[in-house]
Amino acid sequence: MALVTATRYNNLRQDVYNVLGTGTGDSGYGQTATSSTVSVAQLVEATNINNLYEDIRKCYKHQNGGNPTSGQLQEVVAADLIVDDDTTTYKGWDQYEALALAIATNRLTAHINQIQVQGTSASKTRSSSWNGTITHLFTVTFTDEDERRYFFNSGGTIRIAASVTGGSAKDSSWNTMLAQAGTISFGANSTTQASGDPQGTVGSAIGNYQLTGTDQYIYQRIDGGGGAYAANDFTIEARTVSNTQLMFTMEYRDEAAGNIDETVSNATATIDSGTAYIDVIGTTPAFAIDGTSTL
Repeated sequence: MALVTATRYNNLRQDVYNVLGTGTGDSGYGQTATSSTVSVAQLVEATNINNLYEDIRKCYKHQNGGNPTSGQLQEVVAADLIVDDDTTTYKGWDQYEALALAIATNRLTAHINQIQVQGTSASKTRSSSWNGTITHLFTVTFTDEDERRYFFNSGGTIRIAASVTGGSAKDSSWNTMLAQAGTISFGANSTTQASGDPQGTVGSAIGNYQLTGTDQYIYQRIDGGGGAYAANDFTIEARTVSNTQLMFTMEYRDEAAGNIDETVSNATATIDSGTAYIDVIGTTPAFAIDGTSTL
């Protein structure tokens, strides 16, 4: 194989490591790299390049759901001649640089088959009847600030849903409204409605990196009950408690608005996390129900 200078190799390796490894800000999955830097006097060998290929492959698969095709990038062997642009065997340095650029550009994208949804200890069901306003507050705690970055950078999400069951007209109205909200998915730079009708207002431009110490709405359904129960509201807010802890507040407001004020039979808050797994392995944070919750 032709010589690839240590400087050129190390520069590309650093670009890849910024995505797969520590990185800064919204770059970095917190994974251990297979590749390593080489010294200026060291010859870059096929093993070095193939280790770099493995790091690129992990990122690419995490983002796209499958490995790079043979028409995008291939591993090398000792006898290969490495040229700048190789559109025949796709082992050229241009091909490596192109895919490294692609994984950096798409670093906050995670394919659905690379994310595992898991239940959390922050879910709760209230079996007693209620009216007025009840709240469900829960915290999400990371071991350190980097773990928080890694979780969201690798596609991690906080998934929030609510429901009411029961046979009364008011129960049915609440259940319809909450089903239309669906699952609210809070990610790195946005909040999305992962399922549902959808109805309500989603804080689409608010994610982990937009949070402050003041509550911000990531979902609102105001006057969403319909008919005699039109005044009812359901909202979700989020804020930072510290650099390692987030707080979410779900508020169920049963407002009579001059109508007969029956009770609601029950209420449930379902809190899940979506965490990276397979080639990029995410760490699930700790979930806990706050003591001020009234659900």
